[in-house]
Amino acid sequence: MGDRRNGAQERITAAPLLEGFVGEPVPAALLSDLSQSNEVAFQSLARAVGDGKFNRHILLEYAVQMPLRLRGDIAYLVMDLLDRLPESDRAGASAPGRWTTARRLRRGARPVEALGAGRGRPAGAGCAAHAAFRVAARAASVAERSLRKLRFSGLRYEPPEPHGIRCLISPADMGGFQSIWFVRMPSAGGAGQNAGGALLGLIANGRTGLAHAFGRERMAAEELPPLRAAGETVDIPARDGHGAAMLEVPVDFGRWRVQAALAAHWRTSSELPDEFRLYCDLIARSAAPEVSPELAAIFAGELDEDVAPQTQSAHDLQTDAASLLSHPAMAGWLRPHGLFTLRQERPPRMSAAARAALARTILAELEEHPEKELLRQAMAEGLRSQAAWLLIADSREQSDRPCGWPALLPHLPPSGNPLLALIVEAGLNTSQASDDAG
Repeated sequence: MGDRRNGAQERITAAPLLEGFVGEPVPAALLSDLSQSNEVAFQSLARAVGDGKFNRHILLEYAVQMPLRLRGDIAYLVMDLLDRLPESDRAGASAPGRWTTARRLRRGARPVEALGAGRGRPAGAGCAAHAAFRVAARAASVAERSLRKLRFSGLRYEPPEPHGIRCLISPADMGGFQSIWFVRMPSAGGAGQNAGGALLGLIANGRTGLAHAFGRERMAAEELPPLRAAGETVDIPARDGHGAAMLEVPVDFGRWRVQAALAAHWRTSSELPDEFRLYCDLIARSAAPEVSPELAAIFAGELDEDVAPQTQSAHDLQTDAASLLSHPAMAGWLRPHGLFTLRQERPPRMSAAARAALARTILAELEEHPEKELLRQAMAEGLRSQAAWLLIADSREQSDRPCGWPALLPHLPPSGNPLLALIVEAGLNTSQASDDAG
């Protein structure tokens, strides 16, 4: 290792072997002549890529530790080094480069702007395109502008189509949270990380961001949800006994909803869930998602509280609310939730009349509750998400019902909101049934 007649790669390879397997530290003087070389970084990258073929978490650890161990402009360095890897390794290896690029984009636009000035390489262009899906709107626009500059200079990056990727979405809960799963079925002839199926699962909310992510690969077909046509449901069992009906949806709609959640996420957070970083290449490599105008219209614009919607009688509102909540996709809205913590004392046995009175008390308390506006916003997001779910499921009559409620919410006080009243009453009834069974 100290013999300078040996090649740089041989000496660099010997250093981690000495430290990792013999436990002996390497004196800095032995490799001082290589201080200006990128061989150290490249050997580290190549080793992470090799191990990462079997465990993506190694790539995550590499990306986390890389800024702590290296100096200089890490985003540029990694993108340059990616081009030195064999072509077959670049797809899996680009995860650390994309992650680093995205991290730098959050701090400023300089690295990606420089890509547009010609400093980039093909792998760097892929990193910028991948980052454009994940980062905040301002940085994403910088990445897209830089990619256009690269195309003018003759360096083109054509995002692949999301072939082989499916998307399933659960009904939204009352707060607007829903599970979004992206599934890659096993393919014959795949190699490395593509040898088996993969699953990226998210709990996303278009108003608040990504709440959770998990991923897994090398999965057999029987471990993954069975293939369905768009608009059909797949029953997914759950440990708590409340299984979910996941709806097969166009993959671009799922990616579009994730982008909305990411936009909300960056407003309040500076980090993404680790598992999302590792597996988001399933959905982030492709071109910007496109959805039908009918679906986009459900989520378009903010609620205008100064413009009252078309008036309906109290009886019609009650009928409309009862019909909406009767759909199986709304079952999660009828279970006990945080609204019932407003009353700290609830007798273990209550008559139907007492439960109705308690429901009225809860709604009255909500009138003065400091988080009343947050409840309205959460319900509006949940109703919009449910409207899209029902539309894709081809429940067109039902999908029109939740579409109208977000506009009504600002003009209905909690005590005069029949949808909220039915939800509270149903939750109390469920709690009573649980107490009786216990």
